[in-house]
Amino acid sequence: MKNDDLDQLKLELECEKFRLMSYQLGDLLEEYDKLMELRGNIQFKFFNALENVKRNGIPVKEDYERWEKIRTREREGWDEEINLIADLKYDVDDNLKLLDNTKMRRSMIFNNTSFED
Repeated sequence: MKNDDLDQLKLELECEKFRLMSYQLGDLLEEYDKLMELRGNIQFKFFNALENVKRNGIPVKEDYERWEKIRTREREGWDEEINLIADLKYDVDDNLKLLDNTKMRRSMIFNNTSFED
């Protein structure tokens, strides 16, 4: 195996590592989207259940302000995590583009030199 072939394999390996990281981070961002949707559905059902209990004559102490504070803190925590993950994904994808461009250039150089031989 020539040094050029070994370098090309190393470059391929780096590209695949970055593709995996990008996939994992993208998948995680999708899970956060599902989590926020699920949380919204739970909140809707929560308030519907409270209304049903009240309609049936059972006193319920509703503290919407407390609920809003809890949801705001929860959402702020998720936003921090989502921003961190999105920034990481951006960096990983940026590096992957550089690696892919390097790989393409090396391939073009290799193909051009092999035709000249």
